[in-house]
Amino acid sequence: MGKKKFSGLEITLMVMFVIIGIVAIVLIILLATDKNENQFVAHCPNITLEERVDCFPDSGASQQKCQERGCCWGPLDETNVPWCYFSSNHGYTVVSESQLSSTKLAARLKRQDAPSLYGSDILELSFTAEMQTENRLRFKITDANKDRFEVPHEHIRSLSSSLNGPLKYEFELLKSPFGVRVRRASNKKILFDTSIGPLVFANQYLQISAKLFSGNIYGLGEHVHKNFRHDINWKTWPIFTRDAFPNGGTHNLYGHYPFFMCLEDKSGESFGVFLMNSNAMEVTLQPAPAVTYRTIGGVLDFYILLGDTPEAIVQQFTELVGRPTIPPYWALGFQLSRWDYGNLEELKKTVERNRAIGLPYDVQYTDIDYMEEKKDFTYDLVNFKGLPEFADYMHAEGQKYILILDPAIATSKRVNEDVYASYNRGTQVDAWITEADGKTALLGEVWPGQTVFPDFTKESCIKWWVDEIIQFHKQVNHDAIWIDMNEVSSFLKGSTKGCADNTLNYPPFTPNILDNLMYSKTLCMDAKQYWGNHYDVHSLYGYSMVLATEKAVRQVFGSNRSFILTRSSFPGVGKYSGHWLGDNAANWNDIKWAIPGMLEFNLFGVPYIGADICGFFDDATEELCTRWMQVGSFYPFSRNHNAQNYKPQDPAAFGANSVLVKSSKYYLSIRYTLLPYLYTLFYKAYINGDTVVRPVMHEFYSDNETWIVDRQFLWGAHLLITPVLDAGVDTVDAYIPDAVWYSYETEEKIKERKQRILMHLPLEKMGLHIRGGSILPIQRPAVTTVHSRRSPMGLIIALDDSNQASGELFWDDGDSRDTVSSGAYIHYHFSVMQEVLTMEVLHSGYADPNNLVFENITVLGLSSPPMTVTINDGNMITAMPESNIQYDPLKR
Repeated sequence: MGKKKFSGLEITLMVMFVIIGIVAIVLIILLATDKNENQFVAHCPNITLEERVDCFPDSGASQQKCQERGCCWGPLDETNVPWCYFSSNHGYTVVSESQLSSTKLAARLKRQDAPSLYGSDILELSFTAEMQTENRLRFKITDANKDRFEVPHEHIRSLSSSLNGPLKYEFELLKSPFGVRVRRASNKKILFDTSIGPLVFANQYLQISAKLFSGNIYGLGEHVHKNFRHDINWKTWPIFTRDAFPNGGTHNLYGHYPFFMCLEDKSGESFGVFLMNSNAMEVTLQPAPAVTYRTIGGVLDFYILLGDTPEAIVQQFTELVGRPTIPPYWALGFQLSRWDYGNLEELKKTVERNRAIGLPYDVQYTDIDYMEEKKDFTYDLVNFKGLPEFADYMHAEGQKYILILDPAIATSKRVNEDVYASYNRGTQVDAWITEADGKTALLGEVWPGQTVFPDFTKESCIKWWVDEIIQFHKQVNHDAIWIDMNEVSSFLKGSTKGCADNTLNYPPFTPNILDNLMYSKTLCMDAKQYWGNHYDVHSLYGYSMVLATEKAVRQVFGSNRSFILTRSSFPGVGKYSGHWLGDNAANWNDIKWAIPGMLEFNLFGVPYIGADICGFFDDATEELCTRWMQVGSFYPFSRNHNAQNYKPQDPAAFGANSVLVKSSKYYLSIRYTLLPYLYTLFYKAYINGDTVVRPVMHEFYSDNETWIVDRQFLWGAHLLITPVLDAGVDTVDAYIPDAVWYSYETEEKIKERKQRILMHLPLEKMGLHIRGGSILPIQRPAVTTVHSRRSPMGLIIALDDSNQASGELFWDDGDSRDTVSSGAYIHYHFSVMQEVLTMEVLHSGYADPNNLVFENITVLGLSSPPMTVTINDGNMITAMPESNIQYDPLKR
């Protein structure tokens, strides 16, 4: 039979029939898919309003949009409570798990079938949990099939060592849906429970929530927190380093700290939660109490820390990220600075007038105005001609000189049309952050004009930076380095070319950061650095700059100790650097808000901390500056600094006979008297991770009145500081914790304890009280620490209810590096029991050239006058002459 031949029309009709059939099949599939999606039913949990987890953190929520995300819609009169909240359909399920060792667990997670919030959800995740120490649990969630960015932190690693004792916590892996539950082993309190909300893990949107045991939450940063204890009434805090004014808003500031501490109850038991993630994020606190993290990259790398006290949590955290440095002794002296002295003559006038009034004063700074056209590694040869000699002039009087360096490097020539050698040398070694092509240096604009930005994550850049600092130090013999603008800050949005329209610069979700634009006042997010895209490492810029600067400091100063002061920071920076609270203003709010900020940075492991005394911006009134000099005398980092075009606010500028000068000299002299005690606190921070400036709650946690005290603070456990922080008042509503307390100034025991009192503090006064049970090492003060260290020492012994007391002294030469590791120090332990003072030498590896003579011992709280005083040095008992003993029957 012959083959049939089809006509052209028949062939055309058949092809059309096939095409129509294919289209029909596709339509059927699409309709079926759409029907299935339309059939998705959100299972809305029966929960309280306080437990709702927001499913629509961006703006524009509506019932339709909410339901498109598979979430539950429940409008309310209350605006804070989310109307759109998660159904129980979202999240992941554990599909397999394996016990890798007695302390390590792994699991695979599979995404549940639910609509996506922002697309690109990762279907399969890897989960690991490590019981790293008895008090520390680590769990990490990441893509099971593809590497993602992780913070390259020097202290973050998997641990393989065995545990030293039983776990203080119990860990439970919830299977369907996936969740993590952490209990305290001793009493089964559920501390951290992620079953309150689903895990969301997309390429650029990661969310996890946890119900907490208590709403006593402290930490998270960097922001202005008007109070130390958080308000958990649906507050959202963005975290992403940013050059911005700390003016009381809820916006993100200079540092990146996804760490908080939770005080459980009056027992003092506490836990800490740290998320090791450097991407932009926001953290919401809600009254369940619960916390929700929303970050737009990286992995979820959590550390849960347990302790018996709040102070123990800080110790655990600094054990993880690095113990704080001990600053050189002179860095604990008072410091002066301002932006724009104008010229060297005005700078020297400032120094001279403050020397002339006898102000205790150790350090002088210059800001960017010392530079030639604000270029790093230069100085103005006209206005600051003689700057090298100025450094020598400071050193001749036992004082120090510190200068500022910014990261941005100008591309323009020097004023005499010579090449800018620092820029040229950096260009030759490819030291700069590049555009997305990985080749072209990204250009921005900062103080010197058009600039490039060093990539401190790149070895060639670090070497260039170190070499430039070494060379400039040979010109100007400065003593330490102040680094600024390292969030990193640029005055343009992204670059001189703008930023490309891609998902790094415009992610599907932008946390509630200032300006709601990722590259506002910084670099494009698709810029390239050695560690990765700027999108991932932006908040690490200040940290990487500190690491690079520390290498320079070690080479420049050799065996001598210096310090670094940084504006931008990240957990672990306290190992190398101090921090100040940024560009505040001369007003009564900012003097108040500095205290919660200072307390938080002690939580974060950065105890060398302070605010610009008298305010950076605006003109300070004499009353405000007087009060600020009083409280600032007890900032660990004590510096008066103000901005360009405002009235001078160094103490002498108010007149030699002003109340401000008299009060400043008085309280700075007390600071210098107590510097041996403050220095010892920094030693204990370095060894144990203790706080230096301490919340009252850390010592008196059994008293819930102390949980909200943030207008007073402690030095260590023993000195209570009560400043005046309001205009036109001479009384303060102060809280006196439950202990014996003595007025530092009058040496009298006060009657009140565990109650609020109205403390009378006229303009020239603030409150200082010594806790019973303490022994404070002191030294006769002088106008510089160089001179005060030559003076005799003494002890203040404040007896408690049992007529006992104890204290410590750490002492080295105050200047050499690594004295603890080399053993070149003295460590005393003092104790009083049964009317006997014992001075025990715990370590003796340093011979003080001034023989460390204890000239004066003051005992507070004697129940009766001493009949005799004898000294036993182990070989001989000697009676002290009565003429050397004084007893005040009124003060006792």
